[in-house]
Amino acid sequence: MLEKREDLNIKIEKREKMNLKIKDIAKKSGVSIATVSRYLNNSGYVKSETKELIKKAIKELKSEEGNLYAKNIALILPDLSDLFFVDILKGINEEAIENGYNLISFDSNENIDREFQIIDSLSNFDIGGVIITPCSSSLKNSKKYSERLKSLNIPVVIVDRDLIYSNFDGVFIDDKKGAFDGVDMLINAGHKDIAIITGPLHNKPSIERLEGYKEVLTLNNIVIKDEYIHEGDFHVDSGYTQTINILKNNKNVTAIFVSNNMMMLGCINALNENNIKIGEDISLVGFDDLEFLNYVGMEISVVARPTAQMGQIAFDLIQKKINEYELYSTQNIVLKPYLIKRGSEKIKK
Repeated sequence: MLEKREDLNIKIEKREKMNLKIKDIAKKSGVSIATVSRYLNNSGYVKSETKELIKKAIKELKSEEGNLYAKNIALILPDLSDLFFVDILKGINEEAIENGYNLISFDSNENIDREFQIIDSLSNFDIGGVIITPCSSSLKNSKKYSERLKSLNIPVVIVDRDLIYSNFDGVFIDDKKGAFDGVDMLINAGHKDIAIITGPLHNKPSIERLEGYKEVLTLNNIVIKDEYIHEGDFHVDSGYTQTINILKNNKNVTAIFVSNNMMMLGCINALNENNIKIGEDISLVGFDDLEFLNYVGMEISVVARPTAQMGQIAFDLIQKKINEYELYSTQNIVLKPYLIKRGSEKIKK
């Protein structure tokens, strides 16, 4: 029992050392804790000669202590039942394993309070960096995210949903172009009465996909009808509910654009229950692929994303931050979506 207690004390002592990292860097470099914090968070002016002192101190401390804490990366995702985020996780995890890192995954279940709790709890772990997809990107919540994440004093990379006015590195998709191209595919197939099921309109991807929908309608001289715009929440149930609403209240609609894969499942379920055949009675295009649908004879046209690549790039960014602690201009890497046409966009002749 004594040996176990001593082991526990050793672990606690190590954790305390890691939590005092900024203090250690400040002591080693001979500058203030506030200056080190500004440097690490890229949140204020630091003289070039001071930067060199801090970088030298970090390098020496890492050499002395082995930098073991940096081999743990926290990954915070909003919904691990969503195959898009599962693919992101796989992309990050493959890179982590290959490079000798441990990945600690958290699911916030699209709940911002839960997400803040997770962020606050990370100080209890020996974490070298954080990769996160925020639940919300509203101005008010973005400020809270930034404050909490910066207080951890470790590198942060954002994936998929950006934070307003933050200076974190990130990997994103051109959501506006994706929706534009998806709806344009429906227009080219002969549709004019096109409904959209959006994601929650407090996050940036949902807003940008709605903007893409509106822009392509306008460019094609198609009137934007508010009654064709139905807000979902990225979950299956909302896709089902909003599809039922479309069928009841919008009799002229000939096509539906669904803003994510989980809502598309709900949409398909609602159409099946009402004996409405996709590609014959109504056309359908989704955002994000669900390849397994092809194996059950449901070939749905989609706006697809290089999800695994997003995860790989996010890991590369966080690894560079952890290993080098070099401050460079914030990198926002925006990847392009692409269309997969399978016939569900076509109108019945």
